[in-house]
Formats: sequence, structure tokens, C-alpha cells
Amino acid sequence: MAKVALLDHEKFDNAIRESDLKQEQLAEHLDISTRHIRNLKSGDTSISAPLLYKISQEFQKPMEYFLTLQEKDGTIE
Repeated sequence: MAKVALLDHEKFDNAIRESDLKQEQLAEHLDISTRHIRNLKSGDTSISAPLLYKISQEFQKPMEYFLTLQEKDGTIE
């Protein structure tokens, strides 16, 4: 089965909490809306490579840290 890389919204949410940044501040740093931040935290949206790069730079973690692999049929690995 093919695997798809998706944003690990739990790791993203934890990184925000650990940083003590408010969602508004993070949205400004990433040049996106606070709604987009909320959607990323809840897993309701996909993420582009450039945005993933910005997130990794903001939190000083590798891009791979924020990714999770998922089987194409929907089971998480």
C-alpha cells in the first residue's frame, strides 16, 4: 500500500504550547490566518511544503518531526 505524509497535528499543537506563543503571534510569524492555525491544529486541512518549512524553522525542529505516515486506506502507522 502507498503511504502519504501528513501533518502530525498533535506534535504541532504541542510545539505551540511549549513555545508559549499565542495563535495570533504564530499566525503572524508564519504569514497565515489564525483560522488556518486552528485548522492545522485540528487536522482539518492539508499543509504545503513551504508552510511546513516555516513551521520547522519557527520551532527549530526538522520538517520530518511534524509529519506522520498514513496508509492510503486511512490507517495510521
